[in-house]
Amino acid sequence: MQNLQYQFYRKNKRNCRIGELIVTANYIWNYALSIQKLSYRLYGKYININQMQKFIAKKRHRNPYWMKLNAQTVQGVVQKLDASYQRFFLKLQKAPPRFKKVRRDGSIRFTQTGFKLKDNKFTINKIGTFRFHKSRDYHNVKQIIIKKSGDRYFICMSCDIQPKKLSRACSGTVGLDFGLMTFITKDTGETIESPRFLFQQFDKYKSLSRKLSKKQKGSSNKRKARKHLNNFHYRTTRQRDDWQWKLAHELCKAYDTICIEDLCLRGWVRLWGRKVSDLAIGSFIQKLQYVATKYDTTVTKVDRFYASSHICSVCETKLDRKLLKGEREWACGSCGTVHDRDTNAARNIKRQGIVSMHDVKHTQHKTLRKARRSVEVQRIPSL
Repeated sequence: MQNLQYQFYRKNKRNCRIGELIVTANYIWNYALSIQKLSYRLYGKYININQMQKFIAKKRHRNPYWMKLNAQTVQGVVQKLDASYQRFFLKLQKAPPRFKKVRRDGSIRFTQTGFKLKDNKFTINKIGTFRFHKSRDYHNVKQIIIKKSGDRYFICMSCDIQPKKLSRACSGTVGLDFGLMTFITKDTGETIESPRFLFQQFDKYKSLSRKLSKKQKGSSNKRKARKHLNNFHYRTTRQRDDWQWKLAHELCKAYDTICIEDLCLRGWVRLWGRKVSDLAIGSFIQKLQYVATKYDTTVTKVDRFYASSHICSVCETKLDRKLLKGEREWACGSCGTVHDRDTNAARNIKRQGIVSMHDVKHTQHKTLRKARRSVEVQRIPSL
């Protein structure tokens, strides 16, 4: 499966109809969530998804605004809410689902019925036809998601397409260390700096935020100021994404194995806040893992508790103290080698990543041998 995203024409006045459907979907989300919270408060039980879908389906037939949405789209909202609760029960997310601001961003999903798709025209039954920028071809569409971000509307298609395989220019193994001073430090000592797009335009960001806070609540000027601020964030995000995609392709084209560290980015955000958000390390790692599948590049993660900065990459002796935040170099007490903090960490990540890869291959080989032995034992005829 491959996801393709296109943007609707912005000067189409009928786009507000899509916004009304998203508002209705947010209402349904909040209504179903309030019922779940009420059930917890009164009976201490969670309502099954089948019971919730039957109840919401009956409620839809009584509400003319809900009838504008397709039945499968309404059921998709309930399924999305149930999936969020299940992640909370499995402790994959810390907090249960929350109420949504109705007039803000959101999305709706179409699976089989309620729409028609032809070329760059997307038709929603009883609502209208909307055009989008068809930048690339699509086929075998299995699911469509319409989402709103600011004053822009996007159509996302999940297509049954085999991603194209790309060829690498060369091969090798590299260890990458992410940091705040430098975005990426390789084990060879080469560094890659992040443009930090938000930091470069921070004065403009402060000006737009100040203008928004001074406008009267509920006025048209407040709405216009929010629109300008949303457009600024959209342009900054697109610039950052474009740079990260190009960097991911550059790394995957040059190496067949990339070793990185499994970072706790939430802790980084608590400590450093906006600076970490501007770097968007988590978003880059997701892009790197996706691009690696096209180049047949292996991305290996090293355990986050591995002390990569405190171990000498020459004699593997661990430092007996903690490094200070501003301490960028340190000398090993055993061999006397002076290490750059980031380069030494990248070398240790590379070595540990190779070791973990060999361990995984060894365990896979052992399981295969056990499976073959069990099959051979079953084939031996009993006496």
